[in-house]
Amino acid sequence: MMSSRSHASRFHDGTIEPGARGPILRDDDGMCWRLGFVDETTANGLKGRVRVRGRIVEVDRIEVEYVEIQDGA
Repeated sequence: MMSSRSHASRFHDGTIEPGARGPILRDDDGMCWRLGFVDETTANGLKGRVRVRGRIVEVDRIEVEYVEIQDGA
């Protein structure tokens, strides 16, 4: 049986959207993840196209280690 938790960090590309519980990353296939940041101030003002490095810690949540803004947002 495969676990929904991933212990390896990966890059996830997509667009940031506002969510009721914080920013959401939507990839080009329409998959969405809530983004969790160690330092919540990192999420302030985050928008547009990004590349996120982090671990999927729940089916719908990524624990973010690093964010690279791709479109100058």
